Amino acid sequence: MPPDVTPQIIVVIRFSYVALAGFRLSKRGEHDARSLLYAPERLERRFRLFEALTLPSLLAQTDQDFTTAVLIGTDFPRPWRKRLEALLQPLGDGRIIALPPLKNYKSTKKTLDLCTTRSATHVVSMRLDDDDAISRDCIEETRRIIPPLLQVSGVETPAIIAFNNGLFLELGSGGNTLYGVQEKTPLGIGMSMVAPRGARPTVFSMDHRMVHTRWNCFTEGVTPRFIRTVHRDNDSTGFMSGTRVDLPDDDLDAILAQGFPFSRHMLMTIGG
Repeated sequence: MPPDVTPQIIVVIRFSYVALAGFRLSKRGEHDARSLLYAPERLERRFRLFEALTLPSLLAQTDQDFTTAVLIGTDFPRPWRKRLEALLQPLGDGRIIALPPLKNYKSTKKTLDLCTTRSATHVVSMRLDDDDAISRDCIEETRRIIPPLLQVSGVETPAIIAFNNGLFLELGSGGNTLYGVQEKTPLGIGMSMVAPRGARPTVFSMDHRMVHTRWNCFTEGVTPRFIRTVHRDNDSTGFMSGTRVDLPDDDLDAILAQGFPFSRHMLMTIGG
């Protein structure tokens, strides 16, 4: 690590947060968005994916020195909030941040500011949706990349770390499909921005597919480091910018065994 640099990694998960802008759903208006996001059937599906994929991938991290901030609305239904609070307890530094409806950047920036410690010289804002997973070593690899990235980019210049190799898991009533992807534009799962504490830019400052047009961006594309789910509740389409790689079951098993706390059988039986 460069001298006098102390990074704090903060994973921000927006959990059915009623945002005023930043999502396709926001265009429906606050009332309609809230009704859809808080529908019990939809919340049950989101919790099912969070419990099966997102949370286990965080609990399995080889580097546990990170903060998990789950952003929800101040009016998030109480029974569901209690369920979420219980789920976060095993995390070393997992916390819920409840905010009123705000635009996406403002809400996530406030979330990051509320979680930032005074000892941190740099904030590493990491994106993760509540229905996706990162590899066991994603935090560890992010921390390993930070020193050479800052050496090249400069300690005062915000820079991006992204992972473009991973798996897509399509959930369907007729069965699930699991396959590899090699993205050609930055993908948001596990993507981070390294920036000096107090800097305005965060990883949520612009569309994740376009961050490389504004900031220096290191993209690691060799090791599979994410699992993205594609299902009926996605706010964005299951858009893949690169190449689909249909892998034999043995290869999928090897990828999962090496990098993730899941079996292929478990992933293929998750309901959407």
